[in-house]
Amino acid sequence: MAAFSLRLSRCCSRISLHRGFGTFDGRKTELSRINCPQTYCRKLSTTSGNSVSYLPAFSLGLSGLIPFYVPPLYMVYNDFTFCADGEAMHLAYSATILSFLGGVRWGLTLAPGSGQQPDWRNLCYSVTPSLLAWSGLLVQAPLGDIPATGGLLLAGTLDLIWAGYPIWFKVLRLIL
Repeated sequence: MAAFSLRLSRCCSRISLHRGFGTFDGRKTELSRINCPQTYCRKLSTTSGNSVSYLPAFSLGLSGLIPFYVPPLYMVYNDFTFCADGEAMHLAYSATILSFLGGVRWGLTLAPGSGQQPDWRNLCYSVTPSLLAWSGLLVQAPLGDIPATGGLLLAGTLDLIWAGYPIWFKVLRLIL
């Protein structure tokens, strides 16, 4: 097994693996180059040409659904007794996810070489989910669920139809 060294690349702020061929998670891998604005960075790819496994993104995304299901399951477990704290937790987590989704778009828009211009359309879309989440928290449940749920549906729809995101991210957003 070849040893890999981790190094933070200056040109695109990614952690890179450096060396030729070796094994990584039991698979034969090679390090290929991708163009960056200032210099070359290295990207880990399998010998079949596929990118690194997206399993971490999918696993973390699916585990992010747990807080959405805990309050309803808690109520079912307690003979369908309504839990106001569970409703507040659900609304707070919805607001957190909405703010995160806005941050994802902001990061995509401002990343060098992303192809997305930092124009009004992209930047307003980046800020709108956080504002919907904030308004939902101000109003509180049950009326606060309206901007939160609407924001989650709007963000999901726009993430699927707007350009810029890689296809694996769109698949992840469709699942979630």
